[in-house]
Amino acid sequence: MLILLIMSTATVAFLLAARFYAPVISRILGEKTDRITPAVTINDGRDYVPTRTPVVFAHHYASIAGAGPIIGPVIALIYGWGPALLWIILGGIFLGAVHDYVATYVAMREGGKNLTVIARRYIGKGAFIMLLILLIAILALVCAAFLDLSANALTSKVPVDALQLGPDQTFFRVQEGRAIIGGIASMSVVVITACSPLIGFLYLKRKWPVKLCSLLALAICGFSILIGLYFPMSVEPFTWKIMISGYVLISAGLPVWLFLQSRDFINVHILYFGIAFVVTALIAAAIRGGGQVANVNSIPMNNWAEGSRTFGPGWPLMFIAISCGAVSGFHSLCAGGTTCKQLQSEKAARHVGFYGMLLESFLAVSVICCLIVGLKMNNYMGYCYPDDPAIKPNAILAFAMAVGHTAHYGLGLPVAIGALGAMLMLEGFLVTTLDTAIRLTRYLIEEGWQMMFSNYDLFADDADLRHTDIELAGTEGIGVENVHPESPPSPNIIQTRGLTRASLTFLKYYWVNSGIAVGIMLLLALTNSYQAVWKIFGSANQLLAALALLIATTWLLKKRRFIWCTLLPAIFMLVTSITMLIRLLVTDYLPGVQNGTPGKLPLLTANIIVLAMTTGIIALILKCWKNNISEKE
Repeated sequence: MLILLIMSTATVAFLLAARFYAPVISRILGEKTDRITPAVTINDGRDYVPTRTPVVFAHHYASIAGAGPIIGPVIALIYGWGPALLWIILGGIFLGAVHDYVATYVAMREGGKNLTVIARRYIGKGAFIMLLILLIAILALVCAAFLDLSANALTSKVPVDALQLGPDQTFFRVQEGRAIIGGIASMSVVVITACSPLIGFLYLKRKWPVKLCSLLALAICGFSILIGLYFPMSVEPFTWKIMISGYVLISAGLPVWLFLQSRDFINVHILYFGIAFVVTALIAAAIRGGGQVANVNSIPMNNWAEGSRTFGPGWPLMFIAISCGAVSGFHSLCAGGTTCKQLQSEKAARHVGFYGMLLESFLAVSVICCLIVGLKMNNYMGYCYPDDPAIKPNAILAFAMAVGHTAHYGLGLPVAIGALGAMLMLEGFLVTTLDTAIRLTRYLIEEGWQMMFSNYDLFADDADLRHTDIELAGTEGIGVENVHPESPPSPNIIQTRGLTRASLTFLKYYWVNSGIAVGIMLLLALTNSYQAVWKIFGSANQLLAALALLIATTWLLKKRRFIWCTLLPAIFMLVTSITMLIRLLVTDYLPGVQNGTPGKLPLLTANIIVLAMTTGIIALILKCWKNNISEKE
């Protein structure tokens, strides 16, 4: 009954947080139901598209979930399931959910703009420049880690007998006695992506009901799996990386409803079904007393000392490894990049931001429980921390086998069925995260060019010189517009011609900026594995969460509102992530570069950029706070 106790405790904690803590945060933020959102006022049909809350929730949840709440807990379980669960539950409520809600709400209130623009408005141009550089570096790390994970999922192999299949089975492709369990899921991704424009057209252009679109999405999911069973993908990891890179290069400039939003809507049905399947299997396994829960070889509740010797000190490493399941700065980029541009009401920000994070934390709890039930400690170590340096660590395979065995113990299904289900959950959302992250990187690079060349005629018309906050006044619906100039228009616009004009025109093409983002991603992904990137990705990701909370704190200060719900979590994550980045710099990257270890130089460069930009941003934030306090006095 251990599993039932864990899941019941987590569920009650998350429900109480949604019922009581979310309204507290909404009152602090000043949520109003009658205020018009940017999606409605701008509604350009490309990026700003007012969309029903269930569809936005599906897009946002699919984008933020990805592999983060699965891979992070798998890696961090080396410290024992007790510490991991505590961090997921408490961190998810008091850090992650607050972070996601506040980031979504503030971005929406600031005209659907991302963190960099908000930092420029409230802290200054210097903060904008440094945050822009920092975010591009962080997104490059996100993309590199998830691109390698996607290739890992495609080519994951396991002995056929471990899947409880006979030697003559035809369920999976087999190479040298090992079944490749990712090919079916990868073909499913291709089919779902190809069908995405149809869903987008029906729900947005033809205004089909969400329920009807959901039924069609479920049919597409089933069809994609069927195609995958008969025609599984069979490509090398390098080829898969190039294929995915080509896709995100193109999709990053297309309207959000065409692929990004609509594919997320389809994919999220697999994730919803996957979560329900995992929870059902866990409950059944707990009732039947199956699995390894009572076995002396099971994963221990507390393995802090051994985990610290194997992977590194539990603090800060465990809090870094479990990022998306507890708190994740990447979520603020999704919130300020695409999500805030689609919300039809301010209340939707709470439903999408706060509730979405709680559901992600629940997914992370379910992952922990699956590993407790489905894997012995020696199997877990063999997948994630193999003794043989020739064997590549594979957290994805650990999760897949854990789900397979849990489904077998609880529901009596073949291990292969559960493992396939796990792969289907992972593969689609790895691609979704890459799609979103490359689009966000494109936005940031475009903002960088806009800042650098705002005095030139080609960019002057696009300059973000005014911030409009439109609010409905009372029940009469009288529009009140408050215009706050951010910076005076430049009196001297430079007229361009010849090579200069051609060069600036080149920088305005979306595929150029998407290409820069894809190029940086490939540089990191082709020289390092996901496990090498995960530590710095997790560190930078948690650091971004801290900075997002600090910027939100600045926004609250300007509005003269309560700040401790954002400030305290920000301080904790700031200390934790900076400690980890300094440790990586001193103990890994600098020695690695000196010894000529391949792949260390890009990681060292990213580490230095992140630390330098963070130092400057914090200094400017503190200066802003000091000035704000002086103004009040």
